[in-house]
Parts: sequence; structure tokens; C-alpha cells
Amino acid sequence: MNSPLRKTAARYRSWPKLYYYAIGKIALDPAYPVVAQVLRDSQRPLLDLGCGVGLLGAYLRANGHVAPILGLDVDEQKIAIAQKVLGEDNGKFYVADALNFPEHCGDIVMLDVLHYFSDEDQQRLLKKIAASIAPSGVALVRLALEERNWRFIATKLEEWFVHVSGWIPCRGGNFPTRDEVFSPFKEDGLEGDVRPMWGLTPFNSHLFTFRRKG
Repeated sequence: MNSPLRKTAARYRSWPKLYYYAIGKIALDPAYPVVAQVLRDSQRPLLDLGCGVGLLGAYLRANGHVAPILGLDVDEQKIAIAQKVLGEDNGKFYVADALNFPEHCGDIVMLDVLHYFSDEDQQRLLKKIAASIAPSGVALVRLALEERNWRFIATKLEEWFVHVSGWIPCRGGNFPTRDEVFSPFKEDGLEGDVRPMWGLTPFNSHLFTFRRKG
């Protein structure tokens, strides 16, 4: 049987560059297997903020996740690809700003999106995410933290490159602190944890996990 990586990448064979991107991304990004493990048996609807071409959703499907997926992204071309890749697999994908996601009650994943918003909008978005976690549900938020180390410098350089190259249409760079991320969830009575999630990359990435009791 094909591995989850091969099953996922196979969905993108019509786009050679994306096919190889999928292989590299899944092989190198430690957040993907962690998210898949956490969500594998969940029956709750999943909101994927900043879903891009639907790669995470495709990987989740390859790992046995069957709950409905709603993916949002500001890039029309990427959403069009996500719709083709997963549109017939219990997934819906729309062009939308993460801050303006529709009413939701379930699980939420947001990987590497928060730094595109101002301080005020970051707090609004995180509060909205906290309020949208279902009983027994989980929110998984990966982001780069503002810290004085070489990884943060590498993160800033990478952010400049993806914008100049056109891969990401928005310009980001407003990286929060740990306390700024935890605060909205604590206000909602939620506890969470954070752990490094950079894998083989040089970036200052961390994964925050918040759960609501059933």
C-alpha cells in the first residue's frame, strides 16, 4: 500500500511543480504528521485557515481523517487547485481572509498565517478561533515566535523570499510572542501547550495546541 506521503503527492500529478513540492513539504515539515495524529479519529468539522492548495487536507485524508474540511485562503489560484484536488472528497474551499471565517464549531488548524495580521487583528483572530473550538475539540496553531535568536532571523529572511518570489501574495512579518498567543485562549478558559515545530528547517516555528473539554 502506498504511504500517506505518496498518496498525497499523487493528487498533484497534474501540476509537476506542486507534485514535488508536496513530497518535499510533507517529508520535511514536522507539523503535518503531528496534526494528522491529533485529528485522525476526529469526527468534528475541520476549519483549515490558510489552506493553500489543500495539501494538509490531502495529507489528512491519506491518514484516515474523514470529517468535513472547510479550507480558506486569500490566493484564488491555490483555492482553485484545492477544489480540484479535494472538492469531491468532503472538502469545501473558498477564497477568504482568515479573520473573516464563517461561524464554525469543531477543530481548527492554522499553520503559518498569524504573522500576516496586525497586533489587533491577531488578537481578534485568536479570540475567534478560541470561541469556535467544539467540546472535546482542538485548535492547532503553528507560527514563528518573535525571539532573539538566529532562527528568528532566518524566519524573517524566508518571509521576504516567499513574498518576492510570488508564492505568498501577502507581505507578513508581524510575529507575536508566546504570551500574546496564549492570552486569548486563557480568556476563554482554555489551557494549551507549545512546543518547537521546526524539524529540519532553520525557522523559529512553534506549534500551539489548545483543547476544550467535552
